[in-house]
Amino acid sequence: MALVDEVLSDPKISDFAMANQMAAERIRNAALQLIEQQEGHDSTTTQIVLALRKLLPALAEQTFDVFFSCKKKDERTAKAIVELLRENSANKLRITYQGDFARYTGLKWREKIAAALRKANWFILLLPDPSDALDWCLFETGVFYGQLTCADRLICLHHPDTPIPSPIQDYQAVAATVPEVDEFLRMVFVKPNALAGLPAINPAIEAALPDIGNRFVKAIRDPRQRLNRQTFEPWIEITLENASGLTSKDGLDAAIIEAENDKALALFGYIEHKRTFGELRAGIQELQGDGRWREELFHVVRKVANGRAFDPIQAVMHTRNGKVYRPVVLAVDRAGPSGPIESFHVVFPEDVSTADIAAMPNKLAMLATLLRFTFRFRWEVLEPFSRGPLSEDDVKRLEISMARIKADWESRGFIHPDSIGECFNAEQRKRLDEITRAFRRLRNPNEDGELDIAIKNRDGSRIPSMLASVLPSNQEFLEMAAERFASMVAEVHRSAKPS
Repeated sequence: MALVDEVLSDPKISDFAMANQMAAERIRNAALQLIEQQEGHDSTTTQIVLALRKLLPALAEQTFDVFFSCKKKDERTAKAIVELLRENSANKLRITYQGDFARYTGLKWREKIAAALRKANWFILLLPDPSDALDWCLFETGVFYGQLTCADRLICLHHPDTPIPSPIQDYQAVAATVPEVDEFLRMVFVKPNALAGLPAINPAIEAALPDIGNRFVKAIRDPRQRLNRQTFEPWIEITLENASGLTSKDGLDAAIIEAENDKALALFGYIEHKRTFGELRAGIQELQGDGRWREELFHVVRKVANGRAFDPIQAVMHTRNGKVYRPVVLAVDRAGPSGPIESFHVVFPEDVSTADIAAMPNKLAMLATLLRFTFRFRWEVLEPFSRGPLSEDDVKRLEISMARIKADWESRGFIHPDSIGECFNAEQRKRLDEITRAFRRLRNPNEDGELDIAIKNRDGSRIPSMLASVLPSNQEFLEMAAERFASMVAEVHRSAKPS
């Protein structure tokens, strides 16, 4: 008892007790509790006095301060837990967490955090996911630890599989399991002396603890299971050991399929999981050896892995049910905001704009493709931009239009120049060569033609006349190709008639 009296005789404590006589009994109980807790420890009377001084406002108001620390990416989890604690504390927990500082910036933000840390009786650190750096959380922990008294609590809430950082391994840890969370919630709400000297803050909720505990556990679960994703398109998740070092589309075959939905399995003709991408895609025969969709997918995956921008995949794949699908690299999972890529998410939406030419004779299909691109070039490039002058924005739109047609051609329409001539007679082939050579002076694969240079220089005064010069040859080719197309269709029709 002499030690209790010695602690209570501290001037700051005795003066506070005299000014807050309604709290005098709680102050004495807190002193007894602290002395009892420190038996067998090296704590001195001075340390107990300092701890009780910090407790005085909470003992008078019967409300204490909690600082809740979390990583930015875990803010939604933090908010769910903070709301559970607040709504069940009978207004006896003043919880401060990251979301409360959104309106502050810079130095003021840091000052507010430092003040809240100094004031806090409890510090709760949330660690549901070990993948991110903990620098800022451990900084906040260090600030709290620097003014820690024997009356304060430092608690770590964590997923059962998340290791506790070594700097705080000796402090109270609560794993997100039903038994441990139940024990934690009973300590917070139902048992006395959650904070030394205070009675239980809300014992009336004891019957509701199982439900509260279940909600608590669900909030701190494995990051990969925080949300139940429902994907409406065929979807796969793949991992690659060295995505940034891929050298060809065949390298994708080694990708491990971590997950997929039933729609993806059905698309490739399976009902059970396949281990690798190579095994999965084997369910679709490439049309006439065409692997362009895999070629573009490989380039996009490699660019993403190297942090480079990419154009959307245009190539499509044909399935056995006659439908056409286009792969899309939708997302990646990273180990932290800027950490290494762990997996790629690829979806396969149906492409209803691509013509199915599987039943067409080869030359007829080639001619149909040539006509389609000639029409596109006429109405997306020549007609809109052959009247000038063009503004800089007009030139940019022209560049985009030509890039779109080029991407479509390379992905879905490419025909070797030697094959194009097979659709025409000798005289037509000669004229086609002349038209092609004339156009190459304006635009060519090296991008050093007159039109290429004018577009690069944003020369809106010269571009229209160049495009206008192409209109007659474009018209000539359309007439020549349309006439040849009609005669070829007639030939196919005649050969299909029974004799």
